[in-house]
Amino acid sequence: MKSDEFNSLVLGLAEFVRRDGRYPYPELLRHALNKLALEVTAVTYPRTLTGLLGLLEKPVKTWYPQRLLPKEFDSDFGLLYEGGLSEEASRYLYEELLEQGKIPEFATAATKQMAIENFSFKKILQSLQEVYNNDNDPERIQQEYVLLRRFLIENPYTTSAQLRKVFSKTRYIDTQEVGELYENCQVDELCWNCDRCGPLFKKYGKLRGIKPSACNDHRQNLPFIRQITWKQGLRRLKFGIHLRICLPGIPEMRLFKVLEELQSKYSDQLCAIHLYPGIDRYDLQLRFCDQSTWAVDIKDYRSPYNLAPKLTPLFGEGDLRYDESFYVIPIQLEFRLKAI
Repeated sequence: MKSDEFNSLVLGLAEFVRRDGRYPYPELLRHALNKLALEVTAVTYPRTLTGLLGLLEKPVKTWYPQRLLPKEFDSDFGLLYEGGLSEEASRYLYEELLEQGKIPEFATAATKQMAIENFSFKKILQSLQEVYNNDNDPERIQQEYVLLRRFLIENPYTTSAQLRKVFSKTRYIDTQEVGELYENCQVDELCWNCDRCGPLFKKYGKLRGIKPSACNDHRQNLPFIRQITWKQGLRRLKFGIHLRICLPGIPEMRLFKVLEELQSKYSDQLCAIHLYPGIDRYDLQLRFCDQSTWAVDIKDYRSPYNLAPKLTPLFGEGDLRYDESFYVIPIQLEFRLKAI
């Protein structure tokens, strides 16, 4: 059993969850579970599907062979949580597998479709970065990218009409490509949104968010929980875009707005704030009136210790030059800054 069997297990579970556990079970999942049954020695391998799903919710380090566990996966998490992928399994799926193209050749069409969905935003980003580096109108390209990024963060629900209205005049962004980042809501579907973590879904009669460890109280009477009124053409961000763009973007925008308030009070000290400079080379550029510049990048990570090995110096050439740089880790409504 190799580490790619763990990847097959995660991919198979993702497809299993998307199909709401309906039979027949994904071939990837059946293949991975057959291998797993031969390797598990720390616990008794369950004889029923219910028992197996219960095992998969337990921390991976308590049952999965440690010598075969990829170092990129935080083993304090399980693979499932309340019938869905755990947040760590979701992060691993999109960040380590789909974005890195680690999809088995024998993967099903449904699994490959997840990779296609995940690539949709990346394709737009790469296209804009390419024209930004070669076009004579970089300022407009930058403005259009910020428009797109903010729209995805601030509009987890939208309509086809709103998309046409916002992006009909953009020169470098195609409205249809933006539309592919959303999925249609069903007619009269009850849709909910959390201002702290984005679109919610119901599981076992309760509203649940995409990242329970950061935001797990979704009672309908709370002020930050809103029901979205259904209208013709209502659309919701696809799971991968919610996880990779909207969720980490919420603290990015919160910090940006806090800094804008500070700038209005101390304009003689903080001269300018640029959002996603250089088509997202980092998140925020702060220009001070003494000619110094700070670069800030926000990382939505549960553990700074797991993040640390992945950090690299922020890009700082040309207009992106900086005197000080920081990685910022949001913790609920607060931020911790670590200079690099």
